Amino acid sequence: MSPRYEFQVLLHRIGRWWAVDIPRLDLHSQCRTLESVEDLARGLVAEAVGVPPDVIVLDLLVPELAPVLGSVAEARRRRAAAVAAESQAIAAAVHELVDKLHVSQGDAGRLLGMCPSEVARFTPPRGSSPAGPPGQLTPLPASGPPRPATTPALPSRPGPARRPRQATSPARPSWAIPDDDTERRA
Repeated sequence: MSPRYEFQVLLHRIGRWWAVDIPRLDLHSQCRTLESVEDLARGLVAEAVGVPPDVIVLDLLVPELAPVLGSVAEARRRRAAAVAAESQAIAAAVHELVDKLHVSQGDAGRLLGMCPSEVARFTPPRGSSPAGPPGQLTPLPASGPPRPATTPALPSRPGPARRPRQATSPARPSWAIPDDDTERRA
């Protein structure tokens, strides 16, 4: 692995321009858009240090906008932690349901509000051993942002009309809601 060079870049708005300061190397420049800041700063650092631009890691900061951007960064950090916690909870539930209680992946998916292929991501292939310690399943990385769980639609069949389904949250399958009002009275 090649060495990485990390530099902090401070940005300040001056009229319609962005001032670009790299304090560690005492470099200063300016550019019109934020889109061009990274290329400009990377080029300045590469020339000053004499290394290829692809080994340079930049930490872009806009100090005067920190109060505005800080809450967004904190919310994103909390969301990432929640997604990781959800993945761990799903992996634990799938392990318990499929491996210990011998519930099918299809039924586990119904119980968890997921399709069977999503449940399969949390189970090791037959005949292989789990990557981590015994009993711990590691989910495959999700491609893209998390999406609400859905249940595949069943084809319609001839016969008596079905009662319309009640709206439910994605955390609870529609079939798990009791038909009577016992839950509402509790």
